[in-house]
Amino acid sequence: MQDTIYTIPVTEAYETPCECALCALEARFENDRVNYYLGPSLMEPDNRIATNDRGFCGRHFNMMYATQTNRLGLGLILDTYMNEQIARMKKHAGARNAGDAQKKGLFGGRGKGRDGVRAAEEICEYWKKHEKDCCICGDLEKTMNRYIDVIFHLYFSAKEFRDKFDGGMGYCMRHFRVLCESAGKMLSGGKQEEFLSSLVRQQLDNLDRINEEVNWFTKKFDYRNAQEPWKNSRDALPRGMRKMTGERDIGDN
Repeated sequence: MQDTIYTIPVTEAYETPCECALCALEARFENDRVNYYLGPSLMEPDNRIATNDRGFCGRHFNMMYATQTNRLGLGLILDTYMNEQIARMKKHAGARNAGDAQKKGLFGGRGKGRDGVRAAEEICEYWKKHEKDCCICGDLEKTMNRYIDVIFHLYFSAKEFRDKFDGGMGYCMRHFRVLCESAGKMLSGGKQEEFLSSLVRQQLDNLDRINEEVNWFTKKFDYRNAQEPWKNSRDALPRGMRKMTGERDIGDN
């Protein structure tokens, strides 16, 4: 496998030891996609159709807003996205169009009956499906699956990469689970056993390491340890939290 848009980020992520290389890959890709949707994507009609149709989850809307680099672009995205989704909800509610909704009310003036209940059910059922979708989440899932495929390939074909992988600091528990489940699906026989044995040993060793650092952090608050060195525990709390839940849920502070 030659260097590609997938292999280069993977090899770079393993150049510098960190608590979870997959979190680093995920964060890099998310930031790239946020900048893309606020930049070049705005001028591509097909992408505007996609963002109007799928929108973004709260996390990625917030990431776009937090950049403060193109609030007009974000406003345009949000404006046309809301227009599209409101039109769909009115359709589900039974209004023929925006004009009918204004004249006859949301339910098309069909009388009292159970129209309100049916309209509410239709809208909620639609939104329940829609809120699971997100342009960036969809891109991220596909790309992370490809990254994992690259990791497996490099692990068994490139000794330098394998040494860095085996000598790493483990993964957050979310990505540890993803690697284990992916290995169960994509590897077989001896390769599956070889990879998972190394991965589990590495993960448990590094969980012990960071647990000891968190434990020493708590002991530093005992006056008897006031003069003792902090060792590697000053930032043990955020690193420990990220180890258990992942960068995505905790952040990088």
